[in-house]
Parts: sequence; structure tokens; C-alpha cells
Amino acid sequence: MLTKLKKFFDLPTENDASGTSHGIEYASAALLVELAKSDFKQDESEQQQIFATLEDTFDLSKDELGELVELAESASAEASDLYQFTSLVNEHYSNAQKIALLENFWRLAYADGRLDKYEEHFIRKVTGLINLAPSEFIKAKLRVKASLE
Repeated sequence: MLTKLKKFFDLPTENDASGTSHGIEYASAALLVELAKSDFKQDESEQQQIFATLEDTFDLSKDELGELVELAESASAEASDLYQFTSLVNEHYSNAQKIALLENFWRLAYADGRLDKYEEHFIRKVTGLINLAPSEFIKAKLRVKASLE
């Protein structure tokens, strides 16, 4: 099944790091899944936020969204670090898209009504890994927090 999903999403292999087609959706979904797991509590509101974020960001059907999240959860469980995901973001996202992704992280972190220190640490770490300035971390947090009030 994993082979079928990888073929469907045309994910990069070790020999082909181009990350074409749906590779960026895969990377974004995997990072969202990693963030949701970072506080050691899987909440239904966070799961709903992951689906809503992916649906708003990418033009995928409900079936494709389900397959994407399933693949992202598998990849997240097998990943030893975040590089395989953040490298795709760095390769395919503009600065504005990276900031939008960062804002999506904050929306997910606040989805359960509270911000956990582990979620904040994860977002700070990924901010650096996707080559955004530390000031973008704060600006995005304040924008999302203000929009939720």
C-alpha cells in the first residue's frame, strides 16, 4: 500500500530528490502531523485542523486528503529527523509560502485551545530549518493569535 501511495504522490526516492508533483503536500502534511504529536497528546480538534489546513492549502479531493494524511503519519513515524520534509519546503516554497505554512503551524498549535511549550519549540525549530528569520516566528504567532481572539 505504501508503494501505491508513493507512486500516487510521485514522492522523491533516495535516487530522485526532485520532489515533484505532490511532494510538497506530503512534506507539509508530515510537518503538521509532527507538530500535532509534539505535545504528546493527539486531540480531535488538531486532527480536524490538519485536514482543514490541507484542504484550504491544496487542491485535493477528500480521498486524496485521507491518503495524504495516512502517508504523512507513516512517514512521521519512520522519520529520524525533519530534514526530509523541510528540504522539500526549502526547495519548492517561496518565502511567502513558508510564512503561510508557519501561520498554519500556529493555527494547529492553538487548535486545542492552548499552546504547549513543546509545540512552540517545534515551530521555532522548523522556522529555522525552513530558513525564516526568528522575527517571522513572532510575527506569525501574533497574527494568528489576534485572528483567533
